[in-house]
Amino acid sequence: MAVIDNLKNRLLNDDRAKANEIEKEAKTKADEILNAAKNKAETIFEEMKAKAEKDGKERKERLIARAQLEARNQLLSSKQEAIDKVLEAAKNKLENMSSEDYSSFIECMLLNNIETGDEEVILSQKDKARINPDVVENVNRKLVSNGKKGQIKLVDEVRNIQSGFILKKGGLEINCSIDSQIRILRDSLEGEIANLLFEGR
Repeated sequence: MAVIDNLKNRLLNDDRAKANEIEKEAKTKADEILNAAKNKAETIFEEMKAKAEKDGKERKERLIARAQLEARNQLLSSKQEAIDKVLEAAKNKLENMSSEDYSSFIECMLLNNIETGDEEVILSQKDKARINPDVVENVNRKLVSNGKKGQIKLVDEVRNIQSGFILKKGGLEINCSIDSQIRILRDSLEGEIANLLFEGR
């Protein structure tokens, strides 16, 4: 049991370290995009402001408002692009994990999404070959220790998803593909990510 706990702790520590590394790399990329966007937005604003000051008062006010709107739109567009790049970097990191690390990641995802413990697991063709066959056995053992049934099974059926899995029970299916998880993450954290990346702007 101590060996399993040590292995579990090591895997969790490895996952945390990988998550921190993904976050650092994504933050660096996002900062680069943001700096370029800020510079571009400031240039647009200053050029249009200078032009507006040469014209009459009414035209000047109109052009300044337009310049501010364009600068704001450019910054908003850059924020969206940066968020896209952060999440894309995280997705790429997952796609390039070793088979062992990816199997551990899928194991964690299964444990977080299984409700009763007797669901069927449907993988993509790619993940069928990539994931360690012991994952289902490990998950079932952990489900039992958490008071669930521990009877999930991997079915022969495959789905047209890039990675991740579909959980099926009766007529109900839960899409746990990496793409769907990234979309959910984006929807739920978009505002939070933007605030963290663009504080004070």
